[in-house]
Amino acid sequence: MNKQVQNKAFVLRWYDQLWNSGNEDIIAEMMHEQCRAFGLGSEPVKGPEEFKRFYRSFVDNYSDIHITVDKNLVDGDYVIALCTATAIHKATGKPVNFTGTSVVQIENGKIVTAWNYFDFLTMYMQSGKITPEQLG
Repeated sequence: MNKQVQNKAFVLRWYDQLWNSGNEDIIAEMMHEQCRAFGLGSEPVKGPEEFKRFYRSFVDNYSDIHITVDKNLVDGDYVIALCTATAIHKATGKPVNFTGTSVVQIENGKIVTAWNYFDFLTMYMQSGKITPEQLG
């Protein structure tokens, strides 16, 4: 299997096993200790342990999480995943449906850098955490 096919499968595995199946152990297996993940908060998430905290916070607030990778593009060590995410906000029972893009850099079978551009504003508005009046 060539490297581009491996990297594409790697990212599909990340979304399927972590987000769709809830296998938190995959974080330590697939993320490099020095990994930096941008776009998940005001500061970069650094390493697997910080990412686990982000992940746990998300699953504490949302259930029935499913991420579909609509398109997966590879350029060497970089994989771009165009995604659609659905979930249920636990506190309100409201469904959320939003899109996003991640750009992942993979080296030696580990995620070393990730840039995330998910429409969390839409997610927060759909769940009722942010109202249109708060934006205006």
